[in-house]
Amino acid sequence: MSGMTEQDAQTIGRALKQPATSSKRLPALPARGGIPSATATGTATQSASTTSGGGIDSPLTEQSRSYWPTVQAVTSDGLLQIAYQPIKSVVMKDKSGREVVFNYVQPTAS
Repeated sequence: MSGMTEQDAQTIGRALKQPATSSKRLPALPARGGIPSATATGTATQSASTTSGGGIDSPLTEQSRSYWPTVQAVTSDGLLQIAYQPIKSVVMKDKSGREVVFNYVQPTAS
């Protein structure tokens, strides 16, 4: 003997049916084409500099470098350990003879 009556089945069937579709529809939009091709033009907002600026002239030539104290790096499984000296700073000279210094932060122990 089933616990569901014919009336129960019809009630469940009505509840599961899709709601009636509305007759109102959104208005159709006119078709749009692609963006037409065009040539872009621009105007400079800064005048060209007539004096030598603070830029770096290529090529750069290394003069010296210094190192942080030795760091021990260990792999995640602990099987391999590598000792290296991280670079602290590099001093270079540019084409115009100006000194350029690259300073690097000290790495943290991992």
